[in-house]
Amino acid sequence: MLQIRINGHRLDLNPQQTIVLERYNPIFDFDVVRGSKVLDFMVPFSTVNDRIFGYARLPQVRFTNEVFFCEKYEGSELLERGYVYLLGVSETGYSISYSQNLGEIFGDYQRTPLNQIDLGEESIPEEFTAAANHLTDAYCLPVISNPAFYGTTLPPDFAGTINTFETGSYVANTPKVPMLFLRWVFKQIEILCNFKIKGQFVDDPIMQRLILVNTFSMDSATVINYSNHLPELTIPDLLKELRKLFNLALFFDVRNRILTIQYVDNLIQQEPMLDWSRKFAPVATRAPESARRLELDWEVDSNDGRMKVRPEDFQLYQSSGDSALFAIKSKFSTLDIDPISGRPVMEQPGISPINNQMNNKFAPRLLFWKGVIEGEPTAGNVEGEYRLAWHGSSNLAATFWSEYESFRAWTDRRLLYGDLTSSDVARIDLHRTAGEPMKVYIQGRNYLIGAQRIGLPLRGLSEVELWGV
Repeated sequence: MLQIRINGHRLDLNPQQTIVLERYNPIFDFDVVRGSKVLDFMVPFSTVNDRIFGYARLPQVRFTNEVFFCEKYEGSELLERGYVYLLGVSETGYSISYSQNLGEIFGDYQRTPLNQIDLGEESIPEEFTAAANHLTDAYCLPVISNPAFYGTTLPPDFAGTINTFETGSYVANTPKVPMLFLRWVFKQIEILCNFKIKGQFVDDPIMQRLILVNTFSMDSATVINYSNHLPELTIPDLLKELRKLFNLALFFDVRNRILTIQYVDNLIQQEPMLDWSRKFAPVATRAPESARRLELDWEVDSNDGRMKVRPEDFQLYQSSGDSALFAIKSKFSTLDIDPISGRPVMEQPGISPINNQMNNKFAPRLLFWKGVIEGEPTAGNVEGEYRLAWHGSSNLAATFWSEYESFRAWTDRRLLYGDLTSSDVARIDLHRTAGEPMKVYIQGRNYLIGAQRIGLPLRGLSEVELWGV
């Protein structure tokens, strides 16, 4: 028996009421993050429903903008959590819409670029710390070669580097550019949006060393305004672009306000946790994936003269073969490394009041903080077994995309109709379970669960998209 509870109160439903629940697997979405939704439906006028929706059917009552927390049960089994909106009133009842509200999950900060969000500030210290702690500090100041920072009119003390460091300290009257740790930025997002971010990606000790490269100098400043050193990306875009670089899956538990970030390759490798062989009749119908090869790329900073001709290892990656390409392109890139000095290098005008350079911009880029090495604060595009490049040793394609690449090369898609129980439906709410289970076994083969289309109450067969592994 279907139950829909709004803020803990059970809605009165029409006799023989049915709704269609649609779900999506985030590992198949690269440009959007879709939560569950229900096609718009009607509930009747009743004392209970009138009270829940504030007697909106009465013409003298103003419509509410309230977003109602909703739970759907089949018997005693909790199937789904999300939010309901009142769309309108008809002659026979209330028209409502259900979704997991992922489009508003970060509230007032959903559409605001990071460089416009007030993340606070601090006074510039008398002496910057060279050996920044990536687990506790907000930023570090690695030495980066950039002879083009001040254009063609060079200040007298400028030696062609950002964060110039000599004899144990940063050199005065040279550009200081703090680089924020991605880990610290995530922590500020948690505080601002009342959200917990967890998962394999944020727990990875190497990823905890990631810093956000920028060109905003502290010339003439008295405080460090953190937002000045962040790229022009919204919070959702930050997550999506990281997802496209490191092959991440984003799972949102909207009720508990938890974002779990997992590695997709790890999810593909998991063993099936469910045997659904008896739930589906044998069906031969299936279709191959047409775009079977990967194309992986990133947007380099067009203001960086060093990237006018990209180094070979930074060129886009394409799987071998001659089938159609599935293209994924991240806004995040990185910096090249100078072969002589070993420092990251760019050739890009900075942001500084000197020479009226305050209107310059920078694109999203990442490096790894390595600490003080041979007496110099150091960052690089390699850390451990991870390298920010598409080719060469330990590259991104080999490290984070190999399982997904193999999956696309050999998978096929099946749309099957199965006899799912309420317990089955509850277990495959992938956002709530953070992708476990995602793989099922059916009649001799393993499958990844894709989209789901489930009629409630469970009187018939449920439609499940399955991708062969």
